[in-house]
This record gives sequence, structure tokens and C-alpha cells, in this order.
Amino acid sequence: MRIASFVGLLLLFVMFSCNKPPEACIEIDNTSPTTGTPVRFSASCSKRSLSYIWEIDGPASAPENTLFWGEEVFDWTFTVPGTYTVSLEAYEKFSWNGEMGSTTTQITVN
Repeated sequence: MRIASFVGLLLLFVMFSCNKPPEACIEIDNTSPTTGTPVRFSASCSKRSLSYIWEIDGPASAPENTLFWGEEVFDWTFTVPGTYTVSLEAYEKFSWNGEMGSTTTQITVN
């Protein structure tokens, strides 16, 4: 009986200690586009994630500074040239719940 209990506890420890947090990953199909050219953003390379929040910050006059996206993949056409910071939060559960991983990258629009 003691051996079975020990094995059961060991199994539970192994199952719960292997739970890794989500890893956010950004893929951009064109990292130096011109204004008016659509750019595709994808989080499909992220691991152990089910919901996403994207944010793009750029020059003061850029409309992106007030927008957020929740899709795994989306297209956006920039209208203001400059350098933009793209941030992604990837959550392990739907509706932006559970553990979260994040990453950022930059894109220059000419």
C-alpha cells in the first residue's frame, strides 16, 4: 500500500511540474513595408497558447497607437511611416485567462 501511494504521489508531482507557461512568438511577413502595403502578423508559432492580445505602438500620429487585436493572425496596412513596436501577449486559455507569455519586436515602415 505504501509503495502504491508513493508511486501515485510521484506521478502527480511529475505531471504538475512539467506544466510550462505559454511562449509568445511573432511572425511578420514583411518587416520593412512601405505605407499602403498590407502586412500580415501571426502568432501561430507561439506555443501552449489559445488567446492573444496584440498592440502596435508607433509615431505620435499613427492610428495604431489606439488599437488592439485579439486574433491569432491579422493583416494591417500602415498609413504613417516610422518605427513601430509590436507586442504580443499569448495566454494559455481562451478569453485572455491563465498564464501568459509575451514578446516584442520592431518594424520599420517607409
